[in-house]
Amino acid sequence: MPVYAMKVTAKSAHEKTDQLFIYTFESPAQGERTIVANLTNTYEVGDVAGIAIEGTFLPGVEIKPRKVYGVHSQGMAMGKVEAELDADLTAHFEADKEPTPHTVTITVTVDARYPEDAEKIGAKAIGKGQGKVDSVQAD
Repeated sequence: MPVYAMKVTAKSAHEKTDQLFIYTFESPAQGERTIVANLTNTYEVGDVAGIAIEGTFLPGVEIKPRKVYGVHSQGMAMGKVEAELDADLTAHFEADKEPTPHTVTITVTVDARYPEDAEKIGAKAIGKGQGKVDSVQAD
């Protein structure tokens, strides 16, 4: 799913924490969305921001609807932009990249009597998350 330009139409402090704001973002094609955001990027009514809607993939995360301290959040505010409402900003925010092959090198050190045993023990250790990623390389 893309990242769209949407305008802030409402802003309020979150009742349960002073670290979050509740925003309403709107655009003609996307309608109205409530988004709970932290203090990293703050917005004022009238600002236009890139909004990653549910289903958008960003590095390390897929945007999903969620509740934040009891308030439903329908996306992620990515930062202020100068763009027409509903402009597709997916490429600008490097969202929704197509999957590409990557080689991941994992090292795990195990104690074993024989190499054959080490391979089995190592595979189990990696499955338990005990390995260390040494490198990730795009193929």
